[in-house]
Amino acid sequence: MEIAILCGIGFLGGVIGSALGVGGGFIIVPLLTLVLDLPMQVIIATSLLSILATSATAAAHYIKLGFTNIRLAMFLEVATIIGAVSCAFLAVHLTSAVLNVLFACLLVYAGYNMARRRHGAARDCPDTEATEGDTSDGEGLLAGSFLDSCTGKVVYYRGEKLWGGMGASFLAGALSGLLGIGGGIVQVPAMNLLMRLPIKVVIGTSSFIMGITALGGALVYCLHGYVYPIVAAPVVIGAFLGSRAGSRITPRVRGVTLERMFAALMIIAAAVMILRILGGTF
Repeated sequence: MEIAILCGIGFLGGVIGSALGVGGGFIIVPLLTLVLDLPMQVIIATSLLSILATSATAAAHYIKLGFTNIRLAMFLEVATIIGAVSCAFLAVHLTSAVLNVLFACLLVYAGYNMARRRHGAARDCPDTEATEGDTSDGEGLLAGSFLDSCTGKVVYYRGEKLWGGMGASFLAGALSGLLGIGGGIVQVPAMNLLMRLPIKVVIGTSSFIMGITALGGALVYCLHGYVYPIVAAPVVIGAFLGSRAGSRITPRVRGVTLERMFAALMIIAAAVMILRILGGTF
């Protein structure tokens, strides 16, 4: 029964994480803390391994659909992996209570940030074409396009505020290493709001980035003995299966709907973690 529950948690995290480009750690970590009496570091290590499975599966599908901007992903990944590895070393020396508080605060921020957004639908299908030869702040180099199956039209876009995106990516990586969440709940709103990229491109690119980010953090936890195979294996299997289903959802859903789903799930997960911090029961 416990193995089935762990698989179910992984599956839920895989579905939601791959559909929203956030890896599913924000679902897996709170749920595992409710059902397992284990150190937070073990739960974070398990989450990072499940994110690897989710990212690999979802990213492969999004690349085929043209949602993933690989040039942008590789550029941002430099900052993300540095943040993930450096902060993973810090996390192994923090108490579970401190990590729980950090995680809950982050979820509240991310949920509020996405819920207060306006004009999401307009940004979902921008009609601005990238200008050839314009490389100021990296926009021209990071231009791209994809076929939106919702509208049947080709969407052209280009990244803005590239260096701001690098800073957000470092923060996303740091939070991934500290909290085992993959960093997507920071990277997704940052890329959509700050860099003004369509939400589907953000989801595809974030999914690609998170796999490498999670790998860096997971290796640190593994070296410190926080990977428990009996716990990690069923969660990873569930995440793999869930990500296969979740990555099929995104192309069929409007971007504004994805944004609302993102905000609602952040707030729900934050409420669960806050209850745990206060000693309540869910």
